[in-house]
Amino acid sequence: MADPLTRLTVVLLVLAVVAAAWIALDRRRRRPRAAHNASGVAAIAAAVPIPLDARHVVVQFSGPHCSACGPSERMWRSVVAEPDAFVTVDVTENLDLTRTFGVLSTPTSLVFDADGDLRTRLTGPPSAARAREALALAGSFDR
Repeated sequence: MADPLTRLTVVLLVLAVVAAAWIALDRRRRRPRAAHNASGVAAIAAAVPIPLDARHVVVQFSGPHCSACGPSERMWRSVVAEPDAFVTVDVTENLDLTRTFGVLSTPTSLVFDADGDLRTRLTGPPSAARAREALALAGSFDR
């Protein structure tokens, strides 16, 4: 039978490895991801007004219970080039859109290009740098 110090060392080592893996996966999950062959902005335009002539549209799925949605919305509005290019969709009022786009948490932001195709997706409140990276992935950031 191993002594208590050896057991404690093994447990601490396992906890350190699990914590490092958790942090790495969380960072990867929050980075903007390119989205291809996904539903377009037309499905959202049927439920909420969207400027279809914009170079890009950012759609944020929000809810009344979401404490991070307000700061995320203010950040997006400061980053997008066109003032009407940002819209919010309430998840409690648009469950069909929430299911269509696979939204599991709020805020979730989708960036559509000028053709209405989904190009990037961010889960959680993005920083300004991540928002600019998402817009760059959509090919629409020029600030």
